[in-house]
Amino acid sequence: MLSIVMVTGLILGNLNFITNVLEGVLADNIDVKLDTNIMVLDKALDSRGQLDLKGLRAFPSLLHPAPGWGWDILTPQGHWHQGLALGTIEYPVPHWHVEDGIYSGRGFAVSGEGVHVRRLDSSRKAGRVSIVMMSPRVQIDRELDRVIVQIYTLAAQIVLLLIVLSVLQIRVGLAPLRRLVDDVARVRSGKASTLPERQPSDLQPLATEINALIERNKAGLATARVHAANLAHAVATPLSSLMLQLEYEGVSQEALELLGRVSNRVAHHLHRARSASGGIEGQQQALVTAVVSDVRATMALVYRARFINISTNVPEDCVVAVDPEDLGEMMGNLIDNACRYAHQRVDVAVDAEGLRVQIVIEDDGPGIPPDKLASVLQPGVRLDEVSKGYGLGLAIVRELAELYGGSLDLGQGPLGGLRAVLDLPR
Repeated sequence: MLSIVMVTGLILGNLNFITNVLEGVLADNIDVKLDTNIMVLDKALDSRGQLDLKGLRAFPSLLHPAPGWGWDILTPQGHWHQGLALGTIEYPVPHWHVEDGIYSGRGFAVSGEGVHVRRLDSSRKAGRVSIVMMSPRVQIDRELDRVIVQIYTLAAQIVLLLIVLSVLQIRVGLAPLRRLVDDVARVRSGKASTLPERQPSDLQPLATEINALIERNKAGLATARVHAANLAHAVATPLSSLMLQLEYEGVSQEALELLGRVSNRVAHHLHRARSASGGIEGQQQALVTAVVSDVRATMALVYRARFINISTNVPEDCVVAVDPEDLGEMMGNLIDNACRYAHQRVDVAVDAEGLRVQIVIEDDGPGIPPDKLASVLQPGVRLDEVSKGYGLGLAIVRELAELYGGSLDLGQGPLGGLRAVLDLPR
């Protein structure tokens, strides 16, 4: 683009110079005739600067100039002219098209007609002498306009060619960068583990740093999962002992079921952490329709006594890049919370656009106060610090979503209750 600006600026900046050069070339033939007539008029002046008209009888074109032609002589002895009367004339400085002391000018006769001028300044014993010959500019201007149009046309073609070449250069030059963007997207979606090693020299350092960052994140994630596996194992053993003790003491069935759910969840995370601790998991995909249907059936059974209407609007082929069990846990928490506080209605809808999927869960319950929405997603918030039933499950959903590059947003829904938007990658 800089070359285009430079070429355009060069043409426009030198337009006046180009015009003068072209005018000189186009006026050469006329200047020969004008210069010859000036020399004749100069010879007709005596040493005192007096014009001898008898000496011009051999030159009828000077005594009776054609229309648009004329001459003007000014000396200390007098002023003589024939044909057009000299009007406003411009003589560029420095003088141009100089030949034997004769130089060019342009302007207008007294009649307003455009004229091309040649002028000779000389000295006599009596003083300074000025001889001016005029010819019409019509022919010169016509040819000059035609040539300038051609120059502009050529300049426009050159600029257009430079634009096309610049666009092609940009497209070719950015092709490796676009490929790098695609490679990064493949890594982000789990289709590749690292960027290709072979890169253009300019992009090689960037690709090397990105691969180093990926490996560092992998190592950190593996370490974190090992710790998580150890923690889950440390919790699982006491839970199993507690389950046996409670069965021995004969506690209520509801307490055993609650402890069983906790034990199953710990077992799930223990299995997941162990399976991942040996290496990074491959790309996972979950069919949203199947997961939502399973959770809906479970919640309809749990809350059958309250007759909660759970409606779903999910595309049949919608998938997300999430482990099916993790998606089930997130949907279970969100729909369970919605059913727990809904009066009669819970809506589940999915909006898939581009590389993202948004799962929206709304209920017609009381919702969460606006000033509590931010704190309810913070890890470690106790249930009784917000509202009974909200807080811990939502925090778990947020943390799981962020592990997959997603997010959880809460707000007031059109049904009057909580509106949870779970955003996940495809």
